Amino acid sequence: MNKSFLKFWNNPCQLIYMVMFLLVLIGGINVFSASFVMARDMTGSGVYFLKRYFLFALLGFCGMAFVRRVGYKAWLNRRPLWAFYIIVFMMLLYVDAVGIATKGASRWIYLGPISIQPSEFAKLSVIMLASKYLGNMLRKGQRVSFFAKGDHRLVLAATFISGVLVYKQPDLGTAAIIVALVLGVYIIAGVPKWQVLGILGGVGALAVVGTLASSYRMERVQVWFDPWIDPRGKGYQMVQSLLAIGSGGLTGTHWGHGAGKFFYLPEAHTDFAFAIFCQENGFIGAMILLLLFALLGLAFCTITINARDRRGFLLAGGVTFLIIGQAVANMAMVCGILPVIGVPLIFISYGGSSMVLSMAAIGLLLSVYDDEVREAEQDAMPPEERRDNLRMVRNERWRS
Repeated sequence: MNKSFLKFWNNPCQLIYMVMFLLVLIGGINVFSASFVMARDMTGSGVYFLKRYFLFALLGFCGMAFVRRVGYKAWLNRRPLWAFYIIVFMMLLYVDAVGIATKGASRWIYLGPISIQPSEFAKLSVIMLASKYLGNMLRKGQRVSFFAKGDHRLVLAATFISGVLVYKQPDLGTAAIIVALVLGVYIIAGVPKWQVLGILGGVGALAVVGTLASSYRMERVQVWFDPWIDPRGKGYQMVQSLLAIGSGGLTGTHWGHGAGKFFYLPEAHTDFAFAIFCQENGFIGAMILLLLFALLGLAFCTITINARDRRGFLLAGGVTFLIIGQAVANMAMVCGILPVIGVPLIFISYGGSSMVLSMAAIGLLLSVYDDEVREAEQDAMPPEERRDNLRMVRNERWRS
């Protein structure tokens, strides 16, 4: 893999670390600004969410370093992979069975002051399953198809089960994201286009039928297209989000001066944190944030397309969909382009499970890069030295 990147960094990893550091710094400032009013009202401390944000960021960096050091090939082994999925499956079952409902939904497991959202872990688990089994098919020269026989059917079953359990919470948006992530991995694995179009057409038809059959869903669709038809009811959150973004203008109201956080905009520090950011930093600030995510996506894509191992290629692609895809979805949702689906904006929104899980996923992607660098270095070695090196690696793996 080429070790120079955009003439400013030696490799994509350096850019990833730099952008992550900037996003965490910007996110901490934004979370504090968006939450200090509510935090002081709830806990008496305006920095309550800020302290927890940086705690989760620290845990995320530690998790990323650990995952990267172990390496993606070890995580994609059958036993640790299925152990991870089973743990996530049991957490989802627990939430559906005895979870405590908050704001009309049961999505979290509470362990004292810490809450865990299992659906976030379900996203990564299905990506890892798809990467392993579809990668094995590609390594064997088999054609990827939804109808092909083989172990990849386990991926479809695991995705269906996870999606159903998340849907029952209820959380239709996250359930759709879980399915979309696996579909994305299938697409880059080379599944025939007619199968993808068939599935999308079938899902679209079911969505239309389900919407027409329910007056509640029909109202939600109408509010999505025009939130001002019910500005104090179902369209309230979107109206307040658009008002916050529009009031930011070119340069924003300046840090801490945004009015949206004063109990006007619900979820101002979580799903709609981007609206507060736009209000206080304006169009220019929003463009800078978009540029940072674009650079992060470029580094991710560079690692993905240069991965020679098929499992690493699919895993890196899946992580790219997870991080960048969700970021785009959140910003589109906050701007009213997509319906409200409850997706946080990684690094900018407050969310412990999302932060830790996303950074662990980035650790997997970085380990794909590390493996490619090792392979390139071995290819450049003389044959005798290469054999000795491979023998040493095998011995170390045998001892471990």
